[in-house]
Amino acid sequence: MADELTDPAARAEVLGGIDPDQAGVHHELLRAIFRAEAEHRREHPDTEYFENLYWCAFLLSRVGDPADVPMMWAAKFTDFDTAAGFDVQFLLGAGPERTLAYLRAHGHDEIARRLAEYPELDDDLAGWAADRRAYFYG
Repeated sequence: MADELTDPAARAEVLGGIDPDQAGVHHELLRAIFRAEAEHRREHPDTEYFENLYWCAFLLSRVGDPADVPMMWAAKFTDFDTAAGFDVQFLLGAGPERTLAYLRAHGHDEIARRLAEYPELDDDLAGWAADRRAYFYG
């Protein structure tokens, strides 16, 4: 697994091999890849593999664990491009209400407050997920 995490091209290959319907089986690996992608994005903002961060966020959204949201929220605000391009829907895999409740119950009141301001909380999340799946997996 260590080799999979050291190179963004290798991480992209791993992400491509994960069925979104089975993302939960790979939850810990996805968390590790996400952390590596966020770090890579901070160090190399103009990377060829900039979409790895979004791809991994999509897979984490399919896991639907609101405990991933603080890590993902921080990555969303890495730079101007992620602030604009990192869909807020990535943060809502557990559903808006469950996500906000989790954040409030675990001391992330500021994230919950700011996230609650996004109009995307009322979006068709299933439709969004279908579009993202088609984008990443054809």
